[in-house]
Amino acid sequence: MKINLGLIVAVVIAGLSIALVKSCSYASSVQSDNDVLRSDNALQGEVIATQAFNFNRFNQVAEHASNLNSLIDASSDKTVIEYREIIRREKTCDLPVPADIAGGLLEYAHRLRASAMHADTNRPDAADDRAVATNSMTYCQAVLWIKPLLAVIEKGNNNLTGIRQIEQGRQ
Repeated sequence: MKINLGLIVAVVIAGLSIALVKSCSYASSVQSDNDVLRSDNALQGEVIATQAFNFNRFNQVAEHASNLNSLIDASSDKTVIEYREIIRREKTCDLPVPADIAGGLLEYAHRLRASAMHADTNRPDAADDRAVATNSMTYCQAVLWIKPLLAVIEKGNNNLTGIRQIEQGRQ
């Protein structure tokens, strides 16, 4: 009976030892998984912080460009009003621009406008199939186009400058 009791105790101790080894192995595996998750969380936190910083920077650059563009619009509107006053007194204001030149300018303006519009895939693009407007343009009307067109170019340049600043900041 002593042998049986000793054997039983030895089997129980062996069983408990195996259970302890498995438990330690499982605890080690859980610890390793926790370490990996902590590392992943830290990396995700860094990515989120970088994205938040970039969004903030992009918004600042866009706001700055928008403010500049608002000033340009105000200046352009003021200049057009001044030009209208000056032109109102001109005797040659109603002389027409030659039809070929006026038609070319209007056609170019229509092409630019059509290229800026998003295509509707449900309907054919009708931008180039319409006839050029038959209205004539006077020299004074052409003069009134100059400042707004230059303002559009300047606003586009402001937007491109903002994009360049963002790209330089990313590098």
